[in-house]
Amino acid sequence: MSWLIVLSSSLCCAAQSKIINNEDLKSCEFLTQSDAEKIIGQPVWLVENTSKIEGDVRRSDCTYRGISRDKVSGKDINLYFSLERREKNPTVEQAREIFASTYGKINEPDIFVGKLSGIGDEAFVISNPPSFHFIMVRKGAKIFSMKLNKAPEKTSLDELKAFAKKCAEQL
Repeated sequence: MSWLIVLSSSLCCAAQSKIINNEDLKSCEFLTQSDAEKIIGQPVWLVENTSKIEGDVRRSDCTYRGISRDKVSGKDINLYFSLERREKNPTVEQAREIFASTYGKINEPDIFVGKLSGIGDEAFVISNPPSFHFIMVRKGAKIFSMKLNKAPEKTSLDELKAFAKKCAEQL
């Protein structure tokens, strides 16, 4: 699990430089309830829809929760979607560096880590079913990330990838 701490730290530090262009970007405008239900494989309810500015970074978070808990663990099944951007002077090079740095820090032999083709300019997935799936995507100077925790049999990594592709095309 040490990679999760490294990844969380990387994403937290990377927040200073993640880039999305739209002025009042709201992540729930990209991840709809219908999308979340396809990915999670059951009806969902919205538990977070926030947008805030901290320093030079605008962050928008959207979280949906399945109405049923994971039967094995008893835990909630959540889908997190985060869009972040610098307010001033974003560059493709900054986004490339953040993406490469985050991907390069993942070092966990017991989980699947791989690059994804056909999604944005660069994308990778970290997957450890039934625990979680995580995807990070870079398109130009923009980066977004998604995490599906408690990924039981009903959830769909293919639907998560399809949504990531759709979202990258819209940015």
